[in-house]
Amino acid sequence: MTKPGPTEPLSTTSTISRYATAVLSVVVAIVAAELITRLLNAEAIASSMLCAVIFAAWVGGRGPGLLAVTLALLAFHYYLVPPGSSFTWKHDLFAVDVSEIPRLILFSTTSLVVAFLISAQRNATEELRQSTHDLQIAMGDQRRIEAALLHSEMYLTEAQRLSGTGSFGWNVASGEIIWSDETFRIFGYDETTKPTVELIVERTHPEDRAAVQKTIDVASSEGKDFDQEHRLVMPDGSVKYIHALARAVKDASGNVEFTGAVTDVTVVRDTERKLRRSEAYLAEAQRLSRTSSWAWDVRRREWAYRSPGVYPLFGFDPEEKDLPLQAFRDRIHPDDRRSNVESAARAIEEKMDFEVEFRIVLPDGWIKHIHSVGHPVVDSEGNTIELIGTHLDVTEQYLAKEALQKAFDEIKKSEDRLRLVIDTIPTLVWRARPDGVPDFLNQPALDYTGLSFDQAETGWPRAFHPDDKKGMLVKWSTIRASGMPGELEARLRRFDGEYRWFLFRAVPLRNEQGNIVKWYGSSTDIEDRKRAEEELRRSEAKLVEAQRVSQTGSFVWNISTGERVGSKEFFRILGYDQPHSVTFEMVLQRAHPEDRAFVEQAIDRAARAGKDLDYEHRLLMPDGSVKHVHVVAHAVRSEAGQLEFIGAVVDVTATKQAEEKLHKAQAELAHVTRVTTLGELTASIAHEVNQPLAAVVANAEACLRWLDRESPDLVAARRSVEWVINDSCRASEVIRRVRALAKKSDIEKVPLDVNDVVREAVVLVQRELSSQLISLRTELAPSLPMILGDRVQLQQVIINLVMNGIEAMQPITDRQRELVIRSDQDEMRRVHVSVTDCGVGISAEIANRLFNAFFTTKSSGMGMGLSICRSIVEAHEGRLSISPNEGPGTTVQFVLPSQLEEAS
Repeated sequence: MTKPGPTEPLSTTSTISRYATAVLSVVVAIVAAELITRLLNAEAIASSMLCAVIFAAWVGGRGPGLLAVTLALLAFHYYLVPPGSSFTWKHDLFAVDVSEIPRLILFSTTSLVVAFLISAQRNATEELRQSTHDLQIAMGDQRRIEAALLHSEMYLTEAQRLSGTGSFGWNVASGEIIWSDETFRIFGYDETTKPTVELIVERTHPEDRAAVQKTIDVASSEGKDFDQEHRLVMPDGSVKYIHALARAVKDASGNVEFTGAVTDVTVVRDTERKLRRSEAYLAEAQRLSRTSSWAWDVRRREWAYRSPGVYPLFGFDPEEKDLPLQAFRDRIHPDDRRSNVESAARAIEEKMDFEVEFRIVLPDGWIKHIHSVGHPVVDSEGNTIELIGTHLDVTEQYLAKEALQKAFDEIKKSEDRLRLVIDTIPTLVWRARPDGVPDFLNQPALDYTGLSFDQAETGWPRAFHPDDKKGMLVKWSTIRASGMPGELEARLRRFDGEYRWFLFRAVPLRNEQGNIVKWYGSSTDIEDRKRAEEELRRSEAKLVEAQRVSQTGSFVWNISTGERVGSKEFFRILGYDQPHSVTFEMVLQRAHPEDRAFVEQAIDRAARAGKDLDYEHRLLMPDGSVKHVHVVAHAVRSEAGQLEFIGAVVDVTATKQAEEKLHKAQAELAHVTRVTTLGELTASIAHEVNQPLAAVVANAEACLRWLDRESPDLVAARRSVEWVINDSCRASEVIRRVRALAKKSDIEKVPLDVNDVVREAVVLVQRELSSQLISLRTELAPSLPMILGDRVQLQQVIINLVMNGIEAMQPITDRQRELVIRSDQDEMRRVHVSVTDCGVGISAEIANRLFNAFFTTKSSGMGMGLSICRSIVEAHEGRLSISPNEGPGTTVQFVLPSQLEEAS
């Protein structure tokens, strides 16, 4: 910290005073020298002048010191001019004896040295004093910084506790991890525990553990920032959601250190779930009330949110999610477009709410009237970041209001014209005094109620349904007391005695003083809406009957309180006649003994994790029969934070039986297809068998020749016998594969190397490939993970795909015919097998139908090959697909899970 410099006038004054001090010091030295000479008869001119120089240099610095040296040298010279040793008036100033010149030189040299030394000492002293002052200021600043740092640490600790955010540091090289107090609290560890990576992974939710470990490994190896959200399982079984964020920096040694924060976002996630639930309720409420909401991002100039009701309101398809702002503005009536835009812009600029009404012109020419209100959202810096608002379709209200407004305008002109206008409105219109007593009914109201004009005051209230009259009067009194527009619902008697529901709206008319002079209102028939509500209640009753017919029972189960509520069909499926006396243990007791442990584990796992239920199991009924049921339930949190399951139990016994029959039929058809394929491959099979048999004969004859020699060559004969054995085994293996394909047996999954399956299938079709002049290329990835599958059925799939590729390339004559079989694995370690041909290809329309049963593009085909292949692949938990190549031909591929993935 430096001392602030003086202002410019002060600096000038100080300079003048320092030079004046130099002049004054020489003058004082002259006077002193003169007095000493006269009184003491001593020559003190040199010492006096040196004292003046020393004083001027000390007080004023180098500049005044040099001035003092100059003046002192002139005074010394004047002192030596005859008559010497005196400052009396002298005429000849240059009459100095030559002998005095050395004295002048010595004096001038001495004065200069003294002036420079004194000024240097003065500067050093001043700098030392300034340094001492700066050091004191720096020490004071350090004490203030230390105090502020202590307060900051206190504030940081309290802020972390209030915000649920803890900080941490991690040195990758040393493995040292430092946690703040809040971080220990979030992870549920005592502050005496030494934080380690293993502790963090151990506390992580099992389903998130692999992702967290991967993030830690990547961060430690690559030194990159990370930002991740995952769950923690606390010792009491509760689950926390945390958000971890860290930045990587390098210290002086080049080691990577991470500094970050951990935030407990459990409340945020719970709030998000509640928000989604509230949004669903809001969407339904908006649909019923014909309202919609929206949010506009001011900075990015794009929609931040649009409720589903916005699209149909403007005449758009709700599926068109990416419509720009201009598309909506184009639907606004040209006369209202500018005022609408200006209102929004003014709200953003002035940070104030806005309320505007405008018209929408739909493509069919229909005009809607919209009432829109908006509110700006301002950030901490006072800038508008969002504009949120709602749209309300007030077309019906506007039409009624427009009709009323016209009637109000006519009041000022003519009572007769007013009555004529009101009587032509197809709505019941009425007027009341400030005390609420009606004094006018329009003609439609009189016609509907059968009252005369004179009976309006006393007859109108009696026209209400007796059960609704009291509530109507209380609500009407409340509206009048508020002095604001209001509405109520009640039943009104028609002239023929029938009661119908009406919606009554009232608007006050005020005079110039603001006092209410009249109430004007309209009554709208809402009988159809009321009937719709009644129909909804009836539909609930029909739902109960539908559950009975569809054998589906619903239930609600509160995990925290143990409360269970089920429909009649739910308990009927379980075989209980008195549902109120059934306990959860009794429900669980109905599960088949072989499935009971599985059911208990599924329920326990879902209850602890708060996840949905979806599983099937068997029920063992009291009469010994077995039922198959499918249980689905959605996990929700009540307002009290208690976990509830809302779900259904479906009796799928008949479906299971049908699936078993279908599976048996598919197995029969797959066997027929395999046998048919073997018939098509007869030539290839015969060729494969004849080759080793021919080799057996040749090698046996060679063996005999070696033995028939005069000196039998036993070594060569033995080698020929070994070749005979190898070729016999080869022929036996070919026959074994053919028998396996022709064998009729159930699916039997064993660990398989898919490359071996491909090679075995290729052997059986090799002859067919050669006869059709087709070259086969295999690109089989090494070290593929093992799969669980039935070797014969997977061979059937590969043979069928290869045969289809051969047939697709038969018409090709202008290019080489090549078939490629590839195998590889994806990032999830799933095994891919593809068969690519360069044939005529397929269209997109045909590709979507090729897997359908009995659909074929071949004149002699059955249309079952690809359908059976898909069934086999799906039975192996895989997926079969077909796609056209970028060039000619088609690629058919299937994906199978690895043995480890299927086991998990």
